[in-house]
Amino acid sequence: MLVPCPSCKELIRATDRDWHNERECPERKLNCRYCKLSFYFPNIKAHDEICPKFPMTCEGCGRKKIAREKFPDHVKTCGRCKVPCRYVAVGCNEMVESDKSQEHENKFLADHLGKVWDYIQHKGKEQCDLVYRMGDLSVQDSTSPLAGSSIDLSKISDIHRQIEILERKSSTFENIVCVLNREVEKTSQATEEFGKQHRAALEKIETLTGKVRQLERTLGQKEVQLAEMETRIQESELSTYDGVFVWKITDYAKKRQDAIIGRCPAMFSPPFYTSKYGYKMCLRIYLNGDGTGRGTHLSLFFVVMRGSSDALLRWPFNQKVTLMLLDQNNREHVIDAFRPDVTSSSFQRPVSEMNIASGCPLFCPLSKLDAKNSYIREDTTFVKVIVDLTGL
Repeated sequence: MLVPCPSCKELIRATDRDWHNERECPERKLNCRYCKLSFYFPNIKAHDEICPKFPMTCEGCGRKKIAREKFPDHVKTCGRCKVPCRYVAVGCNEMVESDKSQEHENKFLADHLGKVWDYIQHKGKEQCDLVYRMGDLSVQDSTSPLAGSSIDLSKISDIHRQIEILERKSSTFENIVCVLNREVEKTSQATEEFGKQHRAALEKIETLTGKVRQLERTLGQKEVQLAEMETRIQESELSTYDGVFVWKITDYAKKRQDAIIGRCPAMFSPPFYTSKYGYKMCLRIYLNGDGTGRGTHLSLFFVVMRGSSDALLRWPFNQKVTLMLLDQNNREHVIDAFRPDVTSSSFQRPVSEMNIASGCPLFCPLSKLDAKNSYIREDTTFVKVIVDLTGL
């Protein structure tokens, strides 16, 4: 059924009345979203142009959502808002930021002085014109037989007043010119002195910059050397030289959780050696498993590393390796052993820092670790490796 809209008189379906009143009716009332006053829909845009709560944006400082009624106060305090140069009366039409007015005046002092001089000359010409007009009137006054009745004495009085005003202005501007001349001289001297100081400062900065760069390079070299030295010291403190190494892993619960969430899935042990000048090796462990053992087993691998004496050793590496997860009650160690596949790249002489790891992805079920706490005590577990030295 069609019914007329009470506002715009358009015929609409009764079921669409609410929708029409809220969304379509050209005579519907809306609340201004800023000041909350009600207006008819056709007038809402015009209201935005005068709404005291309408959000304004300062083009100077970029601040947004300043109510229109508060915008004049913001302009007074914002150093970035542009205002007319105070020499606008003599012809400078520049708009400058409030906090840069002094800089503008210093920069264009000579230009301002010229505009003031032009203004004074213009006013002087006006004064001369008035004097000539006074002379003409005086001549007319003395020659005209009807002067007393024809000359408007009030005009003469007005001209006299204008002359006096112009004379005062001329005197004021002459004083201004003198002051500006002195300021120009002071500014010129200050600029010259500043230029000397600036050049000296630039030379000093350039010298200091070169020294800083040199010190940075030296510091970087020292930091690299220090890091290498610290690494060697740590390795020498933790390393063994008999093919047997026990790796103590602390903070087990946290490291296991890091492995589960993928933050740190694998860890490397400190290096160990078969002898002082023998093979360099380390272990790699995945506390949440790797490959086929991911999520179900602890994975343990053996890694051959590049050492300083590799040129003296026999390759490929061919020593039996025994891996152990120690039962801290010394009863039920988890043990696995293997003899290297001499055709595998994992046991050839390393050409990078370390070869591809080789070992046991299914070394120990995680359920076994969780069920028996003798492998993990005080949040610490121990892994042992034994390299058979036979034939070396």
